[in-house]
Amino acid sequence: MRMTVSERALARVLTYLNGMDVPMNNATHIAALKLVEEALTREEVDLYVYIMDRIPERFSLPELQLPPRTPPLHRGSIGYGKS
Repeated sequence: MRMTVSERALARVLTYLNGMDVPMNNATHIAALKLVEEALTREEVDLYVYIMDRIPERFSLPELQLPPRTPPLHRGSIGYGKS
């Protein structure tokens, strides 16, 4: 059975929030439903862009912990000047 646009949008929101370790409780589900309802009511051309752009406004997402861009630099020697 094929999912409707609203079902796919809701599934995407909930999957994203779950991946960001947002607690999956009734309040989270209701807020996600309201966000999808709002996007559908506004008849947005790109439903997913509208929804994904508003997730940070509606939910408290944890701060991303990115790894450093490069490993730490350490001075070294390759042995020049040794007899």
